[in-house]
Order: sequence, then C-alpha cells, then structure tokens
Amino acid sequence: MNYRFLFLIVFSLPILLYSQSRVFPAENEYNEGVLLTWDYAPSRDSVIANIARSLQDVTTVWIIYYPGPAPYDTSYIRYYLLQHGVGYTNVKFIPGWTETLWIRDYGPFSGYRYNGENWERFFLDARYSKYNRPKDDSIPSQLGRQWGIPVTQFPVEVEGGNVILDGTGNGFGSKRIYNQNPSYTQNQIKNLFLDYFGLNDFYFLDVLEHSGGGIWMHVDMFMKMIDNQTIMVSSYPQYLPDYPIIEGIAQQLAQTLNQFGVPYKVIRIPAPPKADGSYATTLNDEMRTYTNSLTTNGVVVLPRYNHPLDDTAREIYKRALPGYEIRMVDARTLTPLYGAIHCVTREVCKAEFLRILHTALKGEQPYEPVKKLYCKVQAAGAIDSVMLYYRVLPQTTFQTLPMQPYAGDFEGVIDGLNPGDTVQYYIYAADTAGHVFEPAVAPIVFHQFTLSTGGVSITENSFSYCNFVFNNGNFYLNFKPSERERIILVRIVDINGKEVSRNYATQDSYILLGKLARGWYFSQVVTTKGVYSRKIFFTD
Repeated sequence: MNYRFLFLIVFSLPILLYSQSRVFPAENEYNEGVLLTWDYAPSRDSVIANIARSLQDVTTVWIIYYPGPAPYDTSYIRYYLLQHGVGYTNVKFIPGWTETLWIRDYGPFSGYRYNGENWERFFLDARYSKYNRPKDDSIPSQLGRQWGIPVTQFPVEVEGGNVILDGTGNGFGSKRIYNQNPSYTQNQIKNLFLDYFGLNDFYFLDVLEHSGGGIWMHVDMFMKMIDNQTIMVSSYPQYLPDYPIIEGIAQQLAQTLNQFGVPYKVIRIPAPPKADGSYATTLNDEMRTYTNSLTTNGVVVLPRYNHPLDDTAREIYKRALPGYEIRMVDARTLTPLYGAIHCVTREVCKAEFLRILHTALKGEQPYEPVKKLYCKVQAAGAIDSVMLYYRVLPQTTFQTLPMQPYAGDFEGVIDGLNPGDTVQYYIYAADTAGHVFEPAVAPIVFHQFTLSTGGVSITENSFSYCNFVFNNGNFYLNFKPSERERIILVRIVDINGKEVSRNYATQDSYILLGKLARGWYFSQVVTTKGVYSRKIFFTD
C-alpha cells in the first residue's frame, strides 16, 4: 500500500449530551438582562454607570438600589446615570437590601428545571455566609420573591466568580471550594455540583496563590469561556512564581473534552501589570485581568486599565468573537478590591426554556463537497421548526435549509461545495413559546469556515504510532497513543465525501474500521492531543 498524507480537521460531530432535570445556560447564550448593584461610592458608581451604558442597547439592565436609609434615592441615581450618558431605555431599578457591589458572587445562578409537569426558570442560591454579609447573601431570595421565580438552596459555600459553566454539561471552579466546605469530602462536593447544576462533570483547578486577587482565588480572574469549545486563559511572565501553575491549568484545559467529545481550544491573553509596571507576587495584592469580562447578547464588556495591552486584549477578543461589539470600561477602581467587570455583573437567563446546542465549524476546514451540521434543541414546548441559514461567499443572501431529525438531534446538509469556498451560517429554532438563534445574536453574528484548496502535509512524527492495516477483507487502525492521549473519533470517508466508517472514543489500540472496496479514502484520527489525517489508496 502507498500512503500520502492529507490534513483533515474535525467536522461537526453529532452531539451526545446529558439528559438532566436542571439546565444552566452558558454566559454567552441569549439573556434577558444583567444585574448590577449600586454601590453609593463615587469612585465605583461611574463603573456601574459605564457598564449600564455599554449594555442598555442589547439587554435589560437592572440596578439594585438600597430601599432603606441611603445617601441617594432613585431620582439621584437616575440623574447620575443621565449625566454619564445612560438613558432611560432598558434601565430599571430593583429595591434590594445589599452591602457590596459584588453581585457576581452573591447573586443567583439562573437556569431551568423540570418540576414534574413543565420546564420553568429558577434561581439557585449558593451559600455565602462566611463574610458577615447577610443582606448580600439574601439577594437571590429577595429577587425571587419580587419576580415570582422559585429559589433552590445550594448547600455548598461558593461564590459565583468561582463557577464557570460551558452550557453543555461541564463546569469549572478552583480548589479553594474544598477548603470552604470542610464538612464535605471532595467527592461529595463534586457530586453536589453535578446534581444541583445538572452537569456531567465539574473540574477543580489549581489556585493562583501568588498573583493577587485576595483570598477568593476565583477562576474568572484567569479564565473565560468564549463558547462551548473555546476557553481563554491568562498568560504571565515566566519569572513569576505562579507561571508554572497557570501553564499547567492551560494544559489541563486543552486536554479536557467538552460534552461534544471535542478538546477545548485554549486561547491565551496576557494579564496586564499593575500601574507601576509590576505584577503581584503575593495573594493579597492587586490582580489585573482581561478574562474578568462579561459576554451577553453580542457584546463583550472588557476591563480597561489605560495600558498598552488594552489594545492587544481588544484584538484578541475580536478574533475570538468575530462580530461581537467589544466595549471597554475602566476597571482601575475595582482591581485593588480584588475584582473587575465580571465580578460586578450577573446575567439572568430568558424566561422561556429554548436552546440550541451546537459544535460550530470554524476556521479552515478540509475540502469535502458535502458538509453535515448537527445540533440539539432543548425546549419546553413542541419544536415547530429548526432551520439552517447559510451562504457561500460572495453571496449576500442566506439560503434557508430545514434541518431534519437525526438520532435525537437535527441534521443539516450543505452540498455542492468547492475547494476554497467560505461558508457563513447560523441556526434558528422555534417552539410554541418563542424562537432562538445560534449564535445568540444571529444573523449579526454567524459562524464561518473556509474549505481548503489542497492538502497540507503532516509528517510521520505527528503520530505517536499510527498504521492502517488491511487483512482478510477488513480495514484496521493500529494506533498507539502517547502518554495522556486517547482516541475520540476515527472516521473514514471515500473520495465522494461519503462516510464509510465511524468509531467513537476508545482505549483500544487495534480498531476494526470495516470492509472497504478498492480506491482512495480520507482517514481521520481525532485524539485529545490533535487531529491525525491521511489520504490512502487501497489497492487490495
């Protein structure tokens, strides 16, 4: 047999997702609004006002004000907002007994649960009892009573800034959660997260003990979920004591599979220094970060520090989230208090339970005349329609293609593609209560991929050991993965783009792929460390 190598990347995999009675959307999904707390501190009120101005054209902004004796009433707050360019549109006031502005930490986790008859929006209220802030701790219950939203108590002590969800069944937090809950074992804590959040897995990451940020050691100070397959992680100079820890976290995340069975792509973003140019080397010091941003309804509110790296951070976000508006807000009065933009905001999911879960095709893809896209739709009511909208540049109008039920998911097939084509697409779903898009603010934002014009060589060194064997009419893969590497998917496609063999995650090194006729085939081995591909001609 003669082998030639052709680069071939992952296509959209059918989604294998958890089935739970509780679902918590990711931050980047469409939200009804964002909660802010008025702090009654001039140095920080301007931050809240600037965040409100950045969001009011895309979502509802709820500002929690203190209903008891306070320096200013809502008339003064409204006047202050107007003076800072915040109009009346989509800005509402909510009375709430509070003590601080850190709504991310004590505010409610908003999600959906099945109550035995239907799906409903609800709040999950984590314990927040160790800071002597009972008013802050009661905010989820206060809001639940005012809005008529049921509240469930989560028996684990944890702040919201230390919980990041990808929306498909994975969650992340730092190992500080273990120390906060000494009455539970580590396994019990994990199981509580899986149960109350409806997750398949929750990952406890190492803490940064010498990079500032105070005792909280929150994951949102050094990582951000861009979408369900992409994570942004801070990078630090090599001379800092926490450098090996943050590199280890980045490596761990890159080797972790999301619930689609795809390894997360890790994007690095530099963490800016303090105003004097130095970085924190102790725990109780200022920690500046660009990952502590808010993403909602097509807008990213990104912290600004009046540092040259601000422009770099903006460009990294623009590349990571094409089509999103990047709006920067000065966060220099927040970081000395160990927080930033994400810490003073809390998104609230929309009332209707209707979601599209999809692993998107992005960037350069290998040429195939046919591309299959899959999605799962979760809905409270009956699903009326699921549509794929796509265009092949230079077309300006999106074509509409109904997606068909396929093994519990929905499948859309784009055919007639040519090498070098650039495809832009988004997905629409509707049920009896409403509709939703993927991405959340399509068609302003859409997914895009480009088909390659030819093969890119991959050397044999790209493989730990990989060989295709034909024996007695059957085709086998003999694959010996390296340490900490395992197979996710093995796929064989004929020269016409028809898939002739597919095998999912396995630990076996000798895999039966099936019977093949004489001719050319494209082979693809997807592992936790990369994608290995070859173009093979079988002569029998």
